[in-house]
Amino acid sequence: MGTPPDSKKNNSSGDFSGDLVIEVPFNITITRQDILEALAKWPTLIDSTPEELIEIFRLALENAKRRNRDEAIVSQVMTKSVIYLKPTTTIGEAARIMTSRNVHGCPVVDEEMRVIGIVTESNIAFLAGGTKSPRLRDWFSVIFGDQKPAEINWNEKVSRIMSHPVITVFPDTPVKEALTLMQDKRIKTAPVVDENNKLVGILSLHDILHQFSTTCR
Repeated sequence: MGTPPDSKKNNSSGDFSGDLVIEVPFNITITRQDILEALAKWPTLIDSTPEELIEIFRLALENAKRRNRDEAIVSQVMTKSVIYLKPTTTIGEAARIMTSRNVHGCPVVDEEMRVIGIVTESNIAFLAGGTKSPRLRDWFSVIFGDQKPAEINWNEKVSRIMSHPVITVFPDTPVKEALTLMQDKRIKTAPVVDENNKLVGILSLHDILHQFSTTCR
């Protein structure tokens, strides 16, 4: 690749050894005229056609997207603002929180923000008479409506029903590895913890799918 005429450096060998970082909005359109104007600034590339340069750029962009997807780590896609519960939170309040915020699971943390459990929609739906894993929203009217099961005390603490130990991931865990773990364990969410098991985020299947769909555009 040649050096623009107004460049202060003279790269007579034509070698380019560094990485070229280009931020490209997903909806950008590169036209033939854009390429022609760029070619005018690079006389040494005058033999390259606009179509060839567009194809080179397209392939490079596809490679970059694939690389970014494959190298993504949990901290890049996780949700940092986490809705969490305390062991003393009531089962009824947990159900209200999860339904109103439309989340599949909430980590349970101690006073030091260490993850000690997780409450999922399946945990609560089971109390309402569910035998499988229906969405919590489907059971909400049963839990708080006229058909509230008399044998369930919704004022009890979530520590009674939370799942533990918890399947967690670290911020530097590769996203592909985290996805495999979540699929193997059949979970929709995984708390993200630091080396001291303190909550720093949460990873959901939605987060991962959003990352993959974005990098595949």
